[in-house]
Amino acid sequence: MSKNDLQYYESQQCSLQWRAFLNAFSAEFSTKGDLKDLRLFMHQLGRNMAQNLGFQGGDSLQLLEDNMNAIWGRMHWGWVEVNEEAEALVLLHHASPLKAAFGEQSLIWTPALLEGIYASWFEGMGMDPSLRLQQKAGDSGIAQVLVFELKRQVEESPFFGRR
Repeated sequence: MSKNDLQYYESQQCSLQWRAFLNAFSAEFSTKGDLKDLRLFMHQLGRNMAQNLGFQGGDSLQLLEDNMNAIWGRMHWGWVEVNEEAEALVLLHHASPLKAAFGEQSLIWTPALLEGIYASWFEGMGMDPSLRLQQKAGDSGIAQVLVFELKRQVEESPFFGRR
């Protein structure tokens, strides 16, 4: 996918009736607190939002991914790949509307919304309390893939410090 293709696709991800408002909201909101506070707010917002999305869980990784993607598909919020790695379950969220809705400058704090949704869903499925879901820091590149990991929390969080 070329950069122009991606820019066109991103322009379709957020309704024009909301784009100006959400970009202005993002610019103003980002001045109201530090990064930790902004991420905590979005994370909690995601947890609240998750309660109304009708997530069905799944007893296999494929069913889990399919049920998540059924919700994202209805909302036009992209799709997720769920991959099992040696020490973590990794979620790759593609084509999120966050950049189009809130602006590129907000990508440091808006993905916490998805983090909160995913965390709530896993907790609702009976996730082991020693596990934590968090966004993995790093450059998502041109494709804007957001990476989240579900694993035992013993290391420094790139956004919140030691957990």
